[in-house]
Amino acid sequence: MELHEYVPQRILEVVKQNRAHGRDQYGVLPIIIEHEDKHYFYAHYKTSDRYLVIREDGQIPSLKEIEPVIIMAASFVSYSKAFYVIGDQWVKEKTIRNYQRIQRLLDTLEKGLQHRLTKEQRDLLNEFRQTAQTVIDWQRELERLVAEGKKGIEKIRYKVGSIQDRERLDQLQRQSLKCVHEQNQVQLDTYEKRKLLIKSLWKSIPLFSIRSWFAFYELKMHHQRMLDWSKMDMEEINDMEIVKKRIDGERDPESNQVLKEIKAAVINPR
Repeated sequence: MELHEYVPQRILEVVKQNRAHGRDQYGVLPIIIEHEDKHYFYAHYKTSDRYLVIREDGQIPSLKEIEPVIIMAASFVSYSKAFYVIGDQWVKEKTIRNYQRIQRLLDTLEKGLQHRLTKEQRDLLNEFRQTAQTVIDWQRELERLVAEGKKGIEKIRYKVGSIQDRERLDQLQRQSLKCVHEQNQVQLDTYEKRKLLIKSLWKSIPLFSIRSWFAFYELKMHHQRMLDWSKMDMEEINDMEIVKKRIDGERDPESNQVLKEIKAAVINPR
């Protein structure tokens, strides 16, 4: 949709008048921000990298008045990226298919080695199968949440976005992060037992059981691609801690920095 189709002409005139120069390109957030029964338009001058918030009456309010508006606008931008960019990447990954394949490989090995498996091996095999199912279940929930988040964004696109919309989208984003966190955590928690299973199965497969050997080596490949603490550096471990805090409702350091930079670049009167 073109700017003039959702932004009143009087608002566009104010945006144009406040360009740094004639070639200063600009855009207006396709969500009208509602705060304390007033509506605001959030403009970004792309060339000069400045921001301007305009009230629906065409006035340019003070920074003090619009600080909550900036937070809401930045949040809506963040949620849009979370569901349409990052969320799409999560959904397009072949997670469910890969982990269903792991379950089939485990079934093949259990059937082929039925009389050779010890109780410990059966327990380890069942735990690996359950790990795969846990990842699948969280992936299905993740895909549902991403779809719900997109619906939430579409509901307010070119329309009014309220604090209730922000709270709902924030909840969906945090629930999505929880899905990914739980998928990662179950892989980390079960690494040692999966490693033990792979090691013990190698000793149990008969030399000429070709099907079992193929299943074993493919299963081993999947196991090696899964997370384990030894593959993670401090930055990745710190990121996991940040995600846990974000799930609990805290704003992450990157978001705080973005807000700080936006406020510094806002040209509304101090």
